[in-house]
Amino acid sequence: MKTKMPTLSEATRVVYKRRKNGTKSATNFLIGMKHNIKALGDLPVNKITRPMVNKMMDILKAEHKNSNAVINQKMGYLRIVLQEMEEDGFIEMIKMPKPRPTKNSKVHYLTEDMERELLSWLNCMQRNREAKDIVECLIDLGCRVNELLGLEKRFVDFDNNQINFNERKNDQAVAVPMTNRVQSIIRRYYREVKDFDRLFTLNYSELNAIWQKARKDLGYADKKFYTIHLCRHTCASRLASAGCPILLIKDWLGHEDIENTMIYAHLQPKALHSIVDVLNDRTK
Repeated sequence: MKTKMPTLSEATRVVYKRRKNGTKSATNFLIGMKHNIKALGDLPVNKITRPMVNKMMDILKAEHKNSNAVINQKMGYLRIVLQEMEEDGFIEMIKMPKPRPTKNSKVHYLTEDMERELLSWLNCMQRNREAKDIVECLIDLGCRVNELLGLEKRFVDFDNNQINFNERKNDQAVAVPMTNRVQSIIRRYYREVKDFDRLFTLNYSELNAIWQKARKDLGYADKKFYTIHLCRHTCASRLASAGCPILLIKDWLGHEDIENTMIYAHLQPKALHSIVDVLNDRTK
């Protein structure tokens, strides 16, 4: 019996079920694909062409007022669906349009003074001790919030001083070294909590509620950049400012595409000067 060709909405549901239902990334994927389907039409997946995708991008720009960055993200969701349909044997993957150019928006991060201010606020609130530990780990590890909140103790490797993130957003496992601060925090949890699987008990909603209170109390209520994701930007920005190679930062953050990491490249003014000696040595 011949298998029926799925429509774009049917294919989207299949891919969504394969992803982690209920997670923030899966929910964003589903919302983005709903917008794509509205703009593109709920066509059989083998009828979708590159010109149609270009038109979809134009509609997202004109009618939905999406920025180029958002359009690129939604095109990425469509690419995921079509690639999985190719793997399932329904279609041959089309050549997707190039991502639309985006402006290099300013990367916000916590300065050392801002970090001390935030940690001091959390430290004064006894019930926020776990939130303080989480924030310090986020700043030093540069991982996504859900990666840390879902971290199980079996993924902590003290022998090699690293945390193994096996379920990252791009499905690529990566081992991130622990700073002294992170190791100290996690060892304390091992001492104080004898029987546990997950390191932290706070969920995203609880952590975000605490963060929003800190945001208000510290005078950042009107600053859109002041979100929990700021911790991840802080880690990446500090690595870049110290001259760490962009490719290493990409692997540290678990980025699938180097373009996502390039937003930190401008923070490396000293990096080029640090390698000029390689050329100087050859001309002696």
